[in-house]
Amino acid sequence: MVDTGLTRSEERFIRWSFGTYSGSNPSLSDGIILPTWKSGPQMGEPRIPASIRDLVARGLLRVSTEEGPPRAYFTAAGIGAVRRMFIKPRFDTQRYVHLWREVAHRAGCE
Repeated sequence: MVDTGLTRSEERFIRWSFGTYSGSNPSLSDGIILPTWKSGPQMGEPRIPASIRDLVARGLLRVSTEEGPPRAYFTAAGIGAVRRMFIKPRFDTQRYVHLWREVAHRAGCE
């Protein structure tokens, strides 16, 4: 079995976040939009789910609040983990071909 550096639940989260829905193909470079706290002492700050918090702690994602809504973006190590996720024999590359192309393009740029 190929070690991607991601747990099964993290892989499932990535597939869910970047799957094709309603004909649109989300991009890794667009990041994951994070919800914000609506009240309380953290009002307006990003509310980071546990699945994203673990990826941030391991250096695979970074959180940015600079422009627009807060988002979580993949780091170079995170892109590498996503690339390794595609090597798994049972991974449905046809369904996520838009991500495979983006990851392959980024590998060519590095």
